[in-house]
Amino acid sequence: MLRFPSFTRPLIGVSHVLAVASGKGGVGKTTVAVNLALALARSGAAVGLYDADLYGPNVPVLLGVTRKTAIPGYLPVARADATPYISPLERFGLKVMSIGFFMGTEDAVTPPPDAAGDIIRQTLQDVKWGMLDYLLIDLPPGTGEPQQTLLNTIPMAGVVIVTTPQDLALMDASRSLAFFRKSRAAVLGVIENMSYIHCPHCGEPIEVFHRSGKKYAIEGDEIPLLGRVPMNLAISRGIDATHPLVQGGTLLPEVAVFQEIAAKLVEKLPRHEAA
Repeated sequence: MLRFPSFTRPLIGVSHVLAVASGKGGVGKTTVAVNLALALARSGAAVGLYDADLYGPNVPVLLGVTRKTAIPGYLPVARADATPYISPLERFGLKVMSIGFFMGTEDAVTPPPDAAGDIIRQTLQDVKWGMLDYLLIDLPPGTGEPQQTLLNTIPMAGVVIVTTPQDLALMDASRSLAFFRKSRAAVLGVIENMSYIHCPHCGEPIEVFHRSGKKYAIEGDEIPLLGRVPMNLAISRGIDATHPLVQGGTLLPEVAVFQEIAAKLVEKLPRHEAA
């Protein structure tokens, strides 16, 4: 049985904490999280991005920040003084933090599963985020840790689920939706990534995956589809060039999609003065 204690500690100065989640890996969740954060920043918001994947942090790769060797001596620990002390990296207008910043590219992190949540939570709370309208947390796939610990301890304004159109991915997304509903987190909607491609000749959308017509729903309640992100070589080129899509071009149709999704989230979670 899932247990969700009522005690939480807000991140001072952060208006909205928004989790980006997925039911399975390989759906492009981190790519969506990075470009969504950039789209929110382009709307004029102050935005942070936290990579909560302890075992496979990919945000540094997408932002072009990698190390061959680890920074020695860093280990998040519980302290009597709860004052944040870690300065985030500033990249493309975002305030960013990831466990990957303290690791080498070939390092493996192998803490026991029950410690993973505490490591991620402690690092998140130790960062000097300052005044932010939105802090996006890029969660690892699934419904284990650190999801459980973060939901127990950090007030979440909402959750966005990233999936792909296949029925199998939709089934995994539904499990993830149900998990967050049980945790009493507000599910803001679904982003369908790698949803279709644009015909290189006529520009019309082409469906790549078979669609069964099933809806994203929890206990009969339909979940809004925030947007469909097409497949495009520009996305992988941007990753290889360490230049995120939204930051690298303004005329691509994918950029417009992320901006539309960001506008919907701002409507659901308006910017206001941080607490």
